[in-house]
Amino acid sequence: MALPATERYNTLAGAINPMAKASMAIAKSIPNQQAQTKLPSPKSFDTTKYSGLTSNLKEGSQYKNVGTVTTEYGGSTNYEKFHPGIDIANKIGTPLYSTVPGKVTATNSGKVQGDKGYGNYVEVQDAQGNRHRYSHLNQAYVKIGDVLKQGQLYGTMGNTGSTYSNSGGDGSHLDYRIWDMYNKYVNPSSYLN
Repeated sequence: MALPATERYNTLAGAINPMAKASMAIAKSIPNQQAQTKLPSPKSFDTTKYSGLTSNLKEGSQYKNVGTVTTEYGGSTNYEKFHPGIDIANKIGTPLYSTVPGKVTATNSGKVQGDKGYGNYVEVQDAQGNRHRYSHLNQAYVKIGDVLKQGQLYGTMGNTGSTYSNSGGDGSHLDYRIWDMYNKYVNPSSYLN
């Protein structure tokens, strides 16, 4: 006899098993990282546009030359008291590369600056079930179902959606957020360094 829908996930195993199976299926579809080739690093950027802000990205970081960190994980923005991601600012069109190997599970396009929300974005699920969302893109070069290697180009930085600049710029930046398989936020710093 089947349990009523309200009783279905009363046990921890009942809630986790479907998520674990989905994560395993995605993990099997991700190419072996050791066989990957590195793509060229993004070009350097002009920090004078973002005066007073400094990058905390470590030497050798994949995102070292992507831009300047304008909001740390846990910082605040005009929209959030606790920012559950990292904002990295640079000019529109800056190339962006996946921080993890994984499968594209969601995309959004056709947004412009001033639209509500995250604007154009790409979301990638890694082998551990974490969802990595790269938001406010100018362009996305991938679609749902694509399998990305770590370091693979997925789009370009932009200012679509709810973006702004407190320093007189155009608001172009990457909002990088991660949710784990339990839908809890994860600090993206370790994936950038």
